[in-house]
Amino acid sequence: MNFIRIAAAFPVAVAVVIVGVSIAHTQFVLAALASIGAPASLAINLDTTLFDIVGLAPTLGPVIAIALAIGFMVAAVLKRVLLPLAPLAYPIAGAAAMATALVAMKLAYHTTPLAGARSMVGFLTMCAIGAIGGLVFSRLLPPDEKPS
Repeated sequence: MNFIRIAAAFPVAVAVVIVGVSIAHTQFVLAALASIGAPASLAINLDTTLFDIVGLAPTLGPVIAIALAIGFMVAAVLKRVLLPLAPLAYPIAGAAAMATALVAMKLAYHTTPLAGARSMVGFLTMCAIGAIGGLVFSRLLPPDEKPS
């Protein structure tokens, strides 16, 4: 039963991060465009946001899923060793997973493919969304798997 709950919690956390990162990315890009005079109506904002969620999911989704899987596995081990940090293990892992994925993409492509993460504020926002995904994951775990 625990495996099923863990297996169910993971895709929910991944979906939260994909949607959150997509929305944040879109808002950073639209804000930059608006600052140079591009139209920024509510309709354009909503259409672009939905378009980006759907468009980014197939390519960004696997990157986020792999990063979170590695981060959550490391957190599952470390939370048993670093007991004072156990309640924060998965949120920290989510933030670290996003940071690692963004840095790895920058190194691989010599630019950050996710334009919304090119500024420090954007980068930190994406990491915070990873932390939210980690928090969601930890809250959905079975009681004996939750941080102490």
